[in-house]
Amino acid sequence: MGALGARDSSAPKSLGLGGPAGYGSFAVVKRIRKLDGALCLEGKRVLDVGCGNGCYTVELARRAQWVCGLDIQLKHLRAFQTQLPRLQGVGEDLPFAAETFDVVTMIEVLEHTASDLGVLRECFRVLRKGGHLALFVPNKLYPFESHPCHFGSLPLGHNIPFVSWLPTFLHRRVSSARIYALRRITRLASECGFTVKRIEYIFPPLDSFPLPLKDAYRRVAWCLEESPMRVFGVSIFLLLEKT
Repeated sequence: MGALGARDSSAPKSLGLGGPAGYGSFAVVKRIRKLDGALCLEGKRVLDVGCGNGCYTVELARRAQWVCGLDIQLKHLRAFQTQLPRLQGVGEDLPFAAETFDVVTMIEVLEHTASDLGVLRECFRVLRKGGHLALFVPNKLYPFESHPCHFGSLPLGHNIPFVSWLPTFLHRRVSSARIYALRRITRLASECGFTVKRIEYIFPPLDSFPLPLKDAYRRVAWCLEESPMRVFGVSIFLLLEKT
């Protein structure tokens, strides 16, 4: 195993930390619905890595026996709206004994870590045999880069078209986070010992866009996620098992 905490070669030079989703947002609804369809959390011990302000952690706690959140930013941990176990830490060095959890969740977090392979190895370590990692990562085939972009010192903003399709060596120079092709993320999971049990996609929830007919779009998006067009979704959802 490489040194945990070391920045890997695929990390953008300007790698930035992500911001949390909002409580009650459609982004939370969509991802929790995907997780519900893939895994029953009843009676499980769950670790939410990169929990942010707890908007997902709270939903997990409604389903699981016990949940703990972990995040690198103390300000987000203080923003929890419900009193749940949580602590400050990094995914490359999880402060738990081996085989502590039944489920680990990591929702749009891996792309911001210093070492994605190191984090996946740590998730594997703290999971019990037969345990699951529920992982959401940005999808390289989505035609817009959802993370902030820059050209040198010039900020370009979010949702720049086709940046996500750039070769990795160029993408990491202009984006503040990694992006994953399905082939790459499944290869990383396999290197860490995981078996891929489920692959799905998420279309953008559009929480931050004041668009007309948003509800109609969202109904269509549910259908697109079950169609061949799903591979162009904004995120990939993987259910990985420690076998």
